[in-house]
Amino acid sequence: MKSDKEIIAEALGGSEKAYATLVSMYRQRIYRFIRRRVNDDAQAEEITQDVLLDAYRGLAGFKGDSQLYTWLCTIASRKCLKQPFNSLKTDVEMVDVVTPESLLSVKQKIEGLTAVCDRLPNKQRRALLLKEYDGLSYLEISAILGCTPKYAKKLVWKAKKTIRKEMND
Repeated sequence: MKSDKEIIAEALGGSEKAYATLVSMYRQRIYRFIRRRVNDDAQAEEITQDVLLDAYRGLAGFKGDSQLYTWLCTIASRKCLKQPFNSLKTDVEMVDVVTPESLLSVKQKIEGLTAVCDRLPNKQRRALLLKEYDGLSYLEISAILGCTPKYAKKLVWKAKKTIRKEMND
């Protein structure tokens, strides 16, 4: 099996088959990356198409300093940021017994969390989503955000600290 670099070289040489190979290798992973951020399958599919199109147009600009997947995630992350925050997916704690009071409590928690996240600085919110929703390492987050791994860790820490503080007030 050919490496990403070999396939990229062929795609840059004009091989549509090589680009189709890249798409088949990464399409599902990118879709899942995006789907974890948005609440709608159709929206996730549309963003995935946009990412793959942007990647095709910008493939010559891929320097190979990072993994191709990391580069694609960077494009996807930027596309997702352009979506309204209320369309971003949020996790909800499961409750044993559903009552009107428990539903109201969960709804209030979601609204509070959304409001706090809306107020987070952009880089903190992005770093937090990459870490918590996608499970990326600080090294991968730093490549996507264009910072050091230490700074990526600090961004996540600050975001969590802000959320804890504001949710407990």
